[in-house]
Amino acid sequence: MFHIHKSKYVGVSLLAGLVTLAATASAMAASVPTPTKVAKVSFTFDDGYASAITQAAPTLVKYGFSGTSYVATGCVGMTTAPNTCRANNDANYMTWDQITQLKNTYGWEIGSHTKTHPYLATSDASDGQPQKLTSTQVIQELTQAKADLAAHGISATNFASPYGDYNPAVLAQIAKLYSSHRGFADTGYNSFPYNDYILRDQPVQAGVSVATVKSYIDTAIANKTWLVLTFHDIKTNASTNPDDYEYKTSDLDLIAAYIKSKNVVVVNINDGLAGGTNLLPNSSFDNGLADGWTTDGGTAVIKNTANNGSFPSATSSISMTATTKNIHLFSSQVAVDSGNSYFLKSFINLTKISSGSVGFYIDEYDVSGNWISGQYKLNVNFAWPQTVGFEYKPSSVNVKKARVQIIVPAGSGIQAYIDNFQWIASGAVVPIPSPTPVPSTNLMPNSTFDSGMASGWTTDSATNITKDTAGNGSPANPVNSIKMVATTKNIHLFAPKIAVTSGTTYTINSYLNIKQITSGVIGYYIDEYDAAGNWLSGQYKLDRNTLSAGNVSFQYLPSSASVKQASLQIIVVANSGLLAYIDDVQWLRPN
Repeated sequence: MFHIHKSKYVGVSLLAGLVTLAATASAMAASVPTPTKVAKVSFTFDDGYASAITQAAPTLVKYGFSGTSYVATGCVGMTTAPNTCRANNDANYMTWDQITQLKNTYGWEIGSHTKTHPYLATSDASDGQPQKLTSTQVIQELTQAKADLAAHGISATNFASPYGDYNPAVLAQIAKLYSSHRGFADTGYNSFPYNDYILRDQPVQAGVSVATVKSYIDTAIANKTWLVLTFHDIKTNASTNPDDYEYKTSDLDLIAAYIKSKNVVVVNINDGLAGGTNLLPNSSFDNGLADGWTTDGGTAVIKNTANNGSFPSATSSISMTATTKNIHLFSSQVAVDSGNSYFLKSFINLTKISSGSVGFYIDEYDVSGNWISGQYKLNVNFAWPQTVGFEYKPSSVNVKKARVQIIVPAGSGIQAYIDNFQWIASGAVVPIPSPTPVPSTNLMPNSTFDSGMASGWTTDSATNITKDTAGNGSPANPVNSIKMVATTKNIHLFAPKIAVTSGTTYTINSYLNIKQITSGVIGYYIDEYDAAGNWLSGQYKLDRNTLSAGNVSFQYLPSSASVKQASLQIIVVANSGLLAYIDDVQWLRPN
């Protein structure tokens, strides 16, 4: 079911506990990117109710969690009831200042939920909308909401449709402006690889018991799926009428506590989507069939500039139209490592089909470019705008290059648009290039751990995070390092606080030697503090989950002018089987 009518208003539609925030009760963990095949949970809240900032955020922050607030921008500032908000004219909504606070102080993601909260695909006279919106009106709802949010410093990249009301034409417009879409009637769980434009959810309102939600969480854990929970208004004394779409604060607290006890990954929507560094050039086809992209389809496979693609560059895409022979779109060859796995993901809008399916196939080559093997990966015959994806691992150690081909069979009647094609190395330590050195100063004391756990370095697991003197450190100074061994709870290595200046970009380097890992990740997170040392915010930067030894590096820019100090924490997930060594941790300030 891909759209729904409701009799009243509705908002329609990894590391829980992994980040331990340094010793302040008010601290909270930002949502984080996660490995693909893990159980994870997202808290989403529709419409922009004031209770998101007064009830939901203070409840979730106690457990280190944040959420995604899908805001109907036309209702912002309606702080008294009754009012004219179509979502619910008897409720109070956040102001722009509160939405900004929700984002900056509590680390929430702000998504889009249209301007006026209309039905996008149908109509309902009893709910104040006797006529269907025109395509122009649909576009206005989507673009104006995005513009409203941008005008207040919020780059909204994810969308939830009011009433869960959409169809293929509406979804195609959503895909041009946003990277994902969550409905409301599309109940269930999201199995990897996800369809980013039909994210399934489980609505939670009066009548849905805490025990029921716990069963949702247990199912997600058992099947390693992504559970998206959808709430609306959170109240201390919530209505017991399901049509009022309210939920008790105390019950939300019990749900969050259960997730925390299960060590389930909690992500905001944007961080739940699978992504990474794209190995394919010209992936949005702005250059057309160039940069290694080729075809044998002649004029049946061409660049299309009629805005049939997807966010973030929807103008250009590749149009594939079935003919009397099989036709193909070929990517450039990508250098691959037989020890790594990869994830391929593409937007496809299959607008016509009479038979057959669009196929995805991997060609594999040796070091000299000779074809040696191939893997047929996927068939697509679902005639909706969508993202599709699959995992790929080279067939043998002889495979050094690979390419993807997209196949449209003869006589299938297929018309498809391909865009935003991504080829991502899953969990590989990306080699750091060697640019012209920029003069810099290392601000990190005891960065090679010659003094062990000293000079401000601390841990919450003195037994499992220890100084090692057996030569497992970085090649430049191998004798001393920090040994990290996973246990039954998340454990952390904390660096000392570093004085930072807003507007300055710092580079953090670390030598990481992963000897063993069976699941989960080792993660890097930045805690941010004000001048008095109070925790303000945080940034999850990266994680690793494959056997490797080498340098990892990332850049850090303080989140606001209020940030005066920052510190690094390195995180080992519970029960991950990890054995790793950390060394030569540098916090570099440009001179």
